[in-house]
Amino acid sequence: MKHSVVQRIPLIRPTVGREELEEVRKVLESGWLAQGPKVREFEAKLAEYLGAKNVVASNSCTSALSLALEALELKPGSEVVIPDFTFPATGNVVVRAGLKPVIADVDLETYSVSVETLKRAVSSRTSAIMPVHPFGSPIPMDEIYEFAQKRGVEVIEDAATAFGTVYHGRKVGSRGRAVCFSFHPRKALTTGEGGCIVTEDDHINELAASFRNHGQVYRNGKPSFEYNGLNYRMSDINAAVGVAQLAKFDGIVGSRRKKAQLYARLLKKSGADVRLQASPEDSAPTFQSFVVRLGQKFRTKRDVCIKSLSDQNGIETQVGTYSLSIQPSFSKAKLANVRNGPLLYESTLTLPLYEGLTEEQQRFVVDSLVALS
Repeated sequence: MKHSVVQRIPLIRPTVGREELEEVRKVLESGWLAQGPKVREFEAKLAEYLGAKNVVASNSCTSALSLALEALELKPGSEVVIPDFTFPATGNVVVRAGLKPVIADVDLETYSVSVETLKRAVSSRTSAIMPVHPFGSPIPMDEIYEFAQKRGVEVIEDAATAFGTVYHGRKVGSRGRAVCFSFHPRKALTTGEGGCIVTEDDHINELAASFRNHGQVYRNGKPSFEYNGLNYRMSDINAAVGVAQLAKFDGIVGSRRKKAQLYARLLKKSGADVRLQASPEDSAPTFQSFVVRLGQKFRTKRDVCIKSLSDQNGIETQVGTYSLSIQPSFSKAKLANVRNGPLLYESTLTLPLYEGLTEEQQRFVVDSLVALS
């Protein structure tokens, strides 16, 4: 039975309601709408939740990544290693910072970089590596930090999708000099638009907080503009949404994990040539997106699947993410044995996943996909 237009199943629907409205109402009534007390409250609650030392909220994860690159004071013109399979923002911030992106290959099963792929990309010109936690699944960062320390390079974690992700009993962001999160509406926790940089380094924290606010610092209680910063501030309105979201976040992410488990069971039972993303042992992903890979025996090409699922079944799906090595904007980037990124771009599919998605709808999504196999 096909769903009618009214019953279309969207890719994502944020979990927002009365709690968010109440927090926003308080901000509107206060008269303070720009960065202010609610942003400070949100930062404090983020730090408490993550078990982190410092949090600097920003207006997006992209700006948080830019702040990290600047605060780390990397050598101008040096190389930054990024994964091939990621949203272009990961590479855009490197280029805009006057640094040179080096694109590393990713694993076909986990969709992420590894120490092995990084070894092929890091050189004497490398100043930093920027691993991406794909779709809320964690990367074994202990190995990467150890490798980076030996090579004398910085690490910036693009954890845009991984707020709440747990690995070996620790939340992503509880350690590191620069870990960046996104609070875009597609993320498990949203502020509408927003992001943050988390750091255990007080100097990086001070620089990032200043750079997001036109380079302003306070000395002896007086404002002084000591750097050439920009406006990357989060507003109190956005932070208010985040405060409400954080209060119910465990329920949101718990629901996403259960729905991801149901998808996995249904797809495995179906026998269709659909591969699930692999996650490290002893990890708890947030499943910011539920991304599958269509195998070679799957008879319908990915782009045709997207169109057919939408036109025939009212189901919104999307590509997994992008292969930077085949994007025109990165045509001048240095490639390090890239093979798997383009394959993943051509074969991965994101299925609908959000708290309000029903079991009946999930079964319909899987049945509709299997019918194309």
